[in-house]
Amino acid sequence: MSFVNAHFVTYARDLGYHPMAAAGAFSLIGASAVIGSLIMGHLSDQHGRRWLLTASYYLRAMGFVVVLLSMGVPALGIPSLGLGTLLVGVLLVGFSWNSVVSITAAYTSDRYGVANMGVIYGTMFAVMPIGSGLGAFLGGLFYDFRGTYDIAIWSNIVLLIAAMTLVAFRGERRPPELRAAEAAA
Repeated sequence: MSFVNAHFVTYARDLGYHPMAAAGAFSLIGASAVIGSLIMGHLSDQHGRRWLLTASYYLRAMGFVVVLLSMGVPALGIPSLGLGTLLVGVLLVGFSWNSVVSITAAYTSDRYGVANMGVIYGTMFAVMPIGSGLGAFLGGLFYDFRGTYDIAIWSNIVLLIAAMTLVAFRGERRPPELRAAEAAA
């Protein structure tokens, strides 16, 4: 998502959108992220975490596909689908953006208990800035070499599908103390 933070407005401007339309589309990411995290966090409490985390990664990957389609795919004979399509893609990306944070926290505590949450989350948030820095840097590097963000966006899609697949086939496991507490409740 640091790629999106660093490059989205420039990307939308390169597609020919007015700077205000590009900035407005970017602001929709933040607004839909708040809504997505609240809805998906609530749903994960009701229906389990793994499939909603998988769905969040899927929605973001599909959001990036829709963003790509908004500019058209000349090689496939797909014309530019315009600002409306770009906004749909942005809403999907935004909706799924923060939802993974709340669901990942709950999924991790369900899977490993809360006794090790500090170490687990500390490790995750120590490693994530490396990926964030690389995402923003590589997005700019790809743009400098090719004059387009296509490779960066396709890379996002591939990585999201990999994350989605890993979560989908990881399985659920609850520590014995959590199962005992739930049974008692």
